[in-house]
Amino acid sequence: MIKLEDIKKSFQINREDFTVLKGINLEIHSGEFIGILGRSGSGKSTLLNLIGFLDSRFEGVYEFDGKSTRQYSDNELSRIRNKNVGFVFQNFSLIEEMNVKQNVELPLMYAGLSSKQADEEARNSLKQVGLEEFLGQSVKVLSGGQRQRVAIARAIVNQPRFVIADEPTGALDSKTSYEIMELFKELNQKGVTIILVTHDESLTSYCNRVMHLLDGEFS
Repeated sequence: MIKLEDIKKSFQINREDFTVLKGINLEIHSGEFIGILGRSGSGKSTLLNLIGFLDSRFEGVYEFDGKSTRQYSDNELSRIRNKNVGFVFQNFSLIEEMNVKQNVELPLMYAGLSSKQADEEARNSLKQVGLEEFLGQSVKVLSGGQRQRVAIARAIVNQPRFVIADEPTGALDSKTSYEIMELFKELNQKGVTIILVTHDESLTSYCNRVMHLLDGEFS
């Protein structure tokens, strides 16, 4: 599904080039639960942005379903991202002025679904994460674990090919972290490819393959 060949990424800081990714090679197959383990500053976020079609300025080749991303325009990549990728972040990234269902519906509205269709899909997605009774609840009053479940429901509501989970348990206690990781495990067993990025080695027990990222390279 995903193939990266000799991926390099640099930034210019004070007129000096700073290389973040140094020749990354990676293949991710449909249905995998892959872990990318690395400390802060290792290049994890940069790699995630690239895999999630958020950054198209890099050296090397990124193939998705056998086709180079260079062949797509920015608008086409945006459509591919909205259809195929779900994102889950450490800070949840919910809109607090919206209730639970409205947060989950957001990707569907961008995709052009009708209000009726979006309502149905959001309800189904929230049921998968055990929050079907929280539809009209303000996200402001939810616990950390509940917020992350809402974020996961939003990530999977478009039935994406893969989910990128960036430190998804970083703001949670150990019990809630376990519950969230079990939820990812269930989603993976249903066919969703999971790309877990973390610095917590204990979470990699859920993965069928683990890559170690150090200073922009896999070790």
